[in-house]
Amino acid sequence: MTAEVGRRSVSLGGAFYVVGAVQFFASIYITGLRYGPPDYSPLRDTISDLQAVNCGLFQGGQVCSPLHVLANSSVAVLGLLLVTGTVLFRQSLPTGQRRTVAISLMIVAGVSTFANAFTPEDVTYLGDLATALIAFLCANFALIQIGRVMSEAPDWRGFHLFSEILGIVGLAALMLDGADIIGPLGSGGIEWLIVAPTLVWMLVVGVHLLVPSVSSRF
Repeated sequence: MTAEVGRRSVSLGGAFYVVGAVQFFASIYITGLRYGPPDYSPLRDTISDLQAVNCGLFQGGQVCSPLHVLANSSVAVLGLLLVTGTVLFRQSLPTGQRRTVAISLMIVAGVSTFANAFTPEDVTYLGDLATALIAFLCANFALIQIGRVMSEAPDWRGFHLFSEILGIVGLAALMLDGADIIGPLGSGGIEWLIVAPTLVWMLVVGVHLLVPSVSSRF
């Protein structure tokens, strides 16, 4: 692979990350505006509630998401762009077993995210739970591993703690959710604390990779 091709690949990976995160935030916001009744609450209601295909009672609460197709399509696109972006992004990291583990975890997270788009909670609750759990675990573990790999690369030294802290926050939130310790955050708020670290990381790293002077180093 020539240096020019490598630079373009890394930049494209950054673009995939940015587009994936932005389209997800936008689609979820738009879907939430049309949700209900009752109105969608980011603290009370989960992202999966926006993906539900039917209106009615579910798990003791009322769900109704007329734009569920938009929400599920956005989740599928996020998964695809996370996978493709990660495949291209890996070229910016030093080679080795740790990189292989980190990249593999993030790819599995992307595949599980994609699969989650086809397992709405009110159609297959266990499917939704399994795909989401795999995505949450793998993505946040991947952030920690990627941070450790970045610590070995001079061009990423300013990002390794950022990546590791995000992964730790996501995993901590996942453990609190599993222990049903959600406090004032609510079911939706704790889920966003699990998901947001990966999305924020995609945005920040993606924008960084789009800077020509940065991508040219790899």
